[in-house]
Amino acid sequence: MKKVPSGSSFAPLVETPGPGQQQNTSSGRKEKGPAAEAAPSSPEATAFKTPDECGDKSKNILKEYFVGGDADDAILSFDELIVAGKDGSVDRGAKTVESAVLLVLEMKKDDVEKALAIFSRLIDEKKIEGESLSKGLNDPLEFLSDIAIDAPLASDHLASIVSAFVKSGAISLDFLLSAPDYFRTDGKAAQFAAKVLKKMEAEDDAASLEVVEKLMTCDDKEAHPSAKDLIASC
Repeated sequence: MKKVPSGSSFAPLVETPGPGQQQNTSSGRKEKGPAAEAAPSSPEATAFKTPDECGDKSKNILKEYFVGGDADDAILSFDELIVAGKDGSVDRGAKTVESAVLLVLEMKKDDVEKALAIFSRLIDEKKIEGESLSKGLNDPLEFLSDIAIDAPLASDHLASIVSAFVKSGAISLDFLLSAPDYFRTDGKAAQFAAKVLKKMEAEDDAASLEVVEKLMTCDDKEAHPSAKDLIASC
């Protein structure tokens, strides 16, 4: 303890801060250091995987499901991966769909049907968003002609997948109008849409016919007078 010089013998006594102690502020509170000011990060904000991680993980989930056959476990794993409705879920879901579809395009029809059983449940149980489905189909559509070189059934598999998604009501066929440019110009988009309609048994649906009509190239229109004629030829 020491006196504060003030010219008076009755000056108040103050305590000199010892080593490691902080001087009190005028309000009586201790000053906060940088560590005290840093806000703790939210556990939820760091729990989500990146879209690329979701893509890699989704392939493993499907492969395990194909071997073990535990659908409930697969649904739970996809749910924890996508976390539908939370920040970034559309991108996580899109990458999940993209990787899963690219995986099964080169597999057997039975595997495609098993994967669709899982995605149908995800859709019904609101564990994946429609925007994720349409966005996740972009790469499979764009690279379909390349994939089909080594996997001849790829186009038929993808048509089955798209028809299932459309029939579920999660997406509509007109998402093909916003598909990658290469698919719409060089990927025989109108023929693909026609194949989807046949699988849905919706060849006479007016809105769907309009989509096929819009996807028809100049060459398509020279060969087929109408969308119905093109569909009949597929």
